[in-house]
Amino acid sequence: MSSVAQRVSILTLGAAALAIPAGPAAAQADRTIVLNIMVECAKIDDPTARLACYDNNIRQVGGTIRNTVPGQSVRGISGGAAPIEGSQGAQGFGAEDVQFARPGPAPRPAGQIDEIHPKVASISPREPGIYRVGMDDGTMWEFAEGVSSQFRLPGRGDTIEIERGALGSYLMRIDGQSPVPVRRIR
Repeated sequence: MSSVAQRVSILTLGAAALAIPAGPAAAQADRTIVLNIMVECAKIDDPTARLACYDNNIRQVGGTIRNTVPGQSVRGISGGAAPIEGSQGAQGFGAEDVQFARPGPAPRPAGQIDEIHPKVASISPREPGIYRVGMDDGTMWEFAEGVSSQFRLPGRGDTIEIERGALGSYLMRIDGQSPVPVRRIR
């Protein structure tokens, strides 16, 4: 082997040796950053926004998220619910406690209202992009996520729509704009 070929081989091996530790170290640094973000996610009061924060950040380090929604499943009963789509079926110790998904959407309790159309009595900023909206019926709602400065806020006397969202969340619609996640605070 010529000396040039030896130098190329040594440089190639050296570069490969340097690259190997960088992968796990970089991955560990990414995981540390995501862990810090997850700690911040835990401080979010709204369950839907907190779950979205967790899901969006765990994907960044190759984590997988659940395909099922807690609270929207029932225990498997003979002739009852179907297994969760794509599951292999539980086997072994504790398999009888594995939950199965209901076919179709979860039923709403009888008489439950899915949306309301109150009038705005007051609106006040809490922090940039976050507003507290008082309604004429005495309820108070707060934006769970910030909105851009181009978002058109409602005025006193405007009628808005608040509808139920997923996982016990609520969405406020104002003048046909994209809905804003909100939480009721009073």
